[in-house]
Amino acid sequence: MIYGEVGRLADESLRLGLRQAEIAVLLVTAAQYAWWDLYLDLYRAAGTGLKAELDQQARTRRLIRRGVSPAAAAQDLHIV
Repeated sequence: MIYGEVGRLADESLRLGLRQAEIAVLLVTAAQYAWWDLYLDLYRAAGTGLKAELDQQARTRRLIRRGVSPAAAAQDLHIV
């Protein structure tokens, strides 16, 4: 009787260790996904900012070519 109980407790302790390892792996995976999502958000924001800056420079150059003074063109005026 006691040997059966010891065997059952040994099996339970092994299962508990495996369950803890699985939870640790899931936690690390979730942390990696969260970090990756944050990294991608920062990357997208930087790309959006760069695109906006390039668009602004293109608008300024077009306005200057149309005869608008460089100072007025640099003020981001939308002249039709």
